[in-house]
Amino acid sequence: MAIENGSFVLPGDKIGVEEEFVSGTNTYVENGEIFSAIIGNVGISEGKISVSNQRHEIKNMKRGMFVVGKVTDDVRSVMFVKLDNIHVNGVEYIALKDGKIVMPKPRLGMYGDRGGGFDRGRRGPPQPAQKEPKMCGVGDVILARIQYDDPEIYTLSLEDNESGVVYSECQMCSNYMQIVDGALYCNNCRRKERRKISPLYGKPEAIKELLKKY
Repeated sequence: MAIENGSFVLPGDKIGVEEEFVSGTNTYVENGEIFSAIIGNVGISEGKISVSNQRHEIKNMKRGMFVVGKVTDDVRSVMFVKLDNIHVNGVEYIALKDGKIVMPKPRLGMYGDRGGGFDRGRRGPPQPAQKEPKMCGVGDVILARIQYDDPEIYTLSLEDNESGVVYSECQMCSNYMQIVDGALYCNNCRRKERRKISPLYGKPEAIKELLKKY
């Protein structure tokens, strides 16, 4: 994703390439890539990219905050999420570590089970675990709440009403997924995915307003 004019960056953040921009103030170049040399905001003007020294109050993300990030890996029952920095109310909350979402374990049914209940009159061996749709998938952008602030990673929750997938592209053709009948749907290849969809799906301004509360 291309860097936007005004984006907040940290030292060492990649902000462009020499094929597109001339390296400007407070930047440096390595192997044709342009990086920020300071904490500040990106400025793009007449083909030159620079970083201005803007002073912000910088804090770490904390338990209870809503955060936004992209699902990067699905390892068994754990989803790993690359979190974005959040700039709200003059404060920059820095994502110094990634997040993880632990998926609920599949429920075991029983013979004679009706809708997940247990029929005591018809005991039998457990049926295979029922495969349920995952709350999110690799490549999805999600809105989640920090449940636990562990030393090496944030544990995230999608249990809030506002939480869930807020942007998704088709895993087959990369087309933007729309919401159709409560599911994510690709108009191009007709692929359908069941996810926990946030009511703020496709509404970046509404997401920004929610994040301002923290």
